[in-house]
Amino acid sequence: MNSFCEDEFDKIPDAILLLILNQISDIKTLTHCKTVSKRFNSLVPQVETLLVEVDCVISTTSSESGDWFSLLNIIKSIFQSFQDLLTSPRKLLSPKKFSNSPTEILRGFEKIKKLEIELPSGDLKLEKGITLRWKAEFGKSLKSCVILAVRSIEYGDQKGSGGDEIDDEIDFHGDGSGGLKLRVVWTISSLIAASTRHYLLREVIKEHKEIESLVLSDRENEGKVIMNQQGLKEFRVYEEENVGGSGGGGVDLSTSTVQGWKNNRTVVPAVRMRMRHESKLDFSCGVRMRGATLVVVRPAITDEFERGKNRKSEMEERQEDKELALGSFDGVFGEAVEALMKRRSYLLEMNSF
Repeated sequence: MNSFCEDEFDKIPDAILLLILNQISDIKTLTHCKTVSKRFNSLVPQVETLLVEVDCVISTTSSESGDWFSLLNIIKSIFQSFQDLLTSPRKLLSPKKFSNSPTEILRGFEKIKKLEIELPSGDLKLEKGITLRWKAEFGKSLKSCVILAVRSIEYGDQKGSGGDEIDDEIDFHGDGSGGLKLRVVWTISSLIAASTRHYLLREVIKEHKEIESLVLSDRENEGKVIMNQQGLKEFRVYEEENVGGSGGGGVDLSTSTVQGWKNNRTVVPAVRMRMRHESKLDFSCGVRMRGATLVVVRPAITDEFERGKNRKSEMEERQEDKELALGSFDGVFGEAVEALMKRRSYLLEMNSF
């Protein structure tokens, strides 16, 4: 009976088994599948869709500087330093070095086309009650970023329990203090988190030139870095021209600031940010958001000729914001974006950092 079952199983074409394995996608499960048989051991490395769930960070003292798993420490250190700008700046501690990076884990897979890496948690630790969501698209550098920040979320019976006295309006025409300054801090922190994640994906992109879609998210759904096929191609071309050129004349990304890298993250270019704010949003599901702010970020055109050639009307920019922002987040956060897109927008500009 067993031999009959084995014979019947062996009749399943490799193409069908690969379809099944691609539906599994989870790298831990697939690694176990490799031990089933020699056939499975040869098929698993051909899987095109992979999900890598990072459960923990394992510290070591022997790994190379700038290893991928320094992500959490780097971002938290940067964010803590940024929070201290209003008081006294502190020297950043050197992040610990880590091993077992996704680059090493993925080396047994030869034909990855769609890869998602999921971190165990978000990067930014804000004061209690604040919720932050961001989604950033990259090529060689930032292409766009949508940020949604909410001061507090109330559910059902929580609504109106002392929160109505809180004034969460923003004075966009004042000196930038108060609520506006706080939103700018949240925006910069999100951009730093996104650019750090992007920088730390470079080895994965270099090792796996076949990847066509790359996503780096986290289990708390705080932030997501997305690179599509065009963005990945742009990144690889940039790296070939500036790093992998012949004769060893490339740029050392670990020290370069001019060529787009700085302090273990991608340099954020000069950007234009359209901010929309509402002090209170109520939804049909019974949720109330206080101090909801939506920021749509795009690189600024710094060249005068290009700026004149690509000048857009207020209506055109609003439409582009709408196309970019809608669909960035799910559930009540998606509803919040829809509501905020109907509010007046305010333009802010920021230099590269």
